[in-house]
Amino acid sequence: MRKRIAAAATVVVLAACGRTAAPHVDLEGAFVPGLVEVTLPYGEQIQIAGTVLDLILTDVPEDSRCPTNVACVWAGNAVVEVGIRAGMGPTFLLRLNTTLEPRSAEWNDIRVTLLDLTPLPMSGATIIPADYSVRIRLEPVS
Repeated sequence: MRKRIAAAATVVVLAACGRTAAPHVDLEGAFVPGLVEVTLPYGEQIQIAGTVLDLILTDVPEDSRCPTNVACVWAGNAVVEVGIRAGMGPTFLLRLNTTLEPRSAEWNDIRVTLLDLTPLPMSGATIIPADYSVRIRLEPVS
């Protein structure tokens, strides 16, 4: 039990510090053989076909993107938190940005890149978390 608590605390501390690289986890079946793109609806865990990898969009803690019906000087940025895990191992949170860096992170020799966050904001409208989804690209680090 203490090991689980320590591991969870480590993930929280690393995520809070903005660190996007995790120690290598040597698990069979976690290898992504080539380029994979997947859309993750908010809160829905998705297993990557042919692997033991699970991904989940856990949060969108910041969304300051320019609304589509407004002329902005800057496009703005959104921050998303995507959880990734291999098998029954611990979930590691990756914080990725739509405009700023980091837009991608490496985990277990896999590069995870945020390609898109939807929906786009509209002036005067509020996006509830359940409406969000992200498009993510996974590829082996070469």
